[in-house]
Amino acid sequence: MSDDRMAHAQRRRLDEETRNQNSSNDSALRTFSQVITSAVKEAMATGTSRGAKSNVAVFVDYDNVYWTLMNRYRHDPDHEDPQRNLFDRLWEEYGLDNIRMFKAYADFEQVDANLTSLQKKRVQIRHVYANGKNEDKAKNASDIELSIDAMETSYSDPNISCYVFVTADSDMIPIMSRMLYRGKYVELFYVEDAIAKHTDIRNYAHESHDLLQFLRVDISPKNPADYVEEAMRYIGEWHSQPANKSKNLGPKWLRDGLADSLSIPSNTASQVIDLLHRGNFIREELRTNEYGTHKNIVLNNDLSVRTGASGAS
Repeated sequence: MSDDRMAHAQRRRLDEETRNQNSSNDSALRTFSQVITSAVKEAMATGTSRGAKSNVAVFVDYDNVYWTLMNRYRHDPDHEDPQRNLFDRLWEEYGLDNIRMFKAYADFEQVDANLTSLQKKRVQIRHVYANGKNEDKAKNASDIELSIDAMETSYSDPNISCYVFVTADSDMIPIMSRMLYRGKYVELFYVEDAIAKHTDIRNYAHESHDLLQFLRVDISPKNPADYVEEAMRYIGEWHSQPANKSKNLGPKWLRDGLADSLSIPSNTASQVIDLLHRGNFIREELRTNEYGTHKNIVLNNDLSVRTGASGAS
């Protein structure tokens, strides 16, 4: 009996060691399988991205991007520096051999754009007439036209696999969502502080890029108080020009003039004008000329002589 018990105990130990060995092998196989699966998935994702980017269509909501970058940062999308130029950077990003379509949408009668410069960059210009509407209405018109073109392209040219949308608000979400459902690879270029907070447009793209970083936009804060004296000098000199004797310096003209002259964002120029009003440095008067009766911004009388003297000194 003693020998039987010993033999039985030996068999049990052997069986247990075998089970442990098998369990260890199974664990190793599972780990190996997980590593392989992860690597395959990653390779497939990379391959999908690379494959998609060999047939690219770029749609630029230029009305939107132009006004946002100019008003907030005084950054022209068609910048003279190629590393800060939207179109040069996009060509560099996707490659000359991969972009099949490159369109920019805007009311080019309202946007200060060099059309020859854009055409030399192989950009297809899509003029969207906004009937003289303000910036917001013009931007909406471009959104609609862009979305229609993108959807038509997905049917007329099914070889386009990657759709790149460049915008500064969340109005592109519907067309981006449609492209995702159609199995297209979607990339987004956006402005962080201009997108809607309630709906994150980045959720509708495979890849997202912040335009401020992409274009190396100067985002250093501007202090409106630093430009008050220069603004007063600008107003005084504008009214002293013989060619402006019969013209009115309205709020929008003054804002745009200060932005150009002082190289500051339009939003900062508006803040400077507000400071001038609150400090009683300027006033608005109604003046009638051949174009009708309009607002005319002038320096207050007691400041005109002082500004003129300071400009002469």
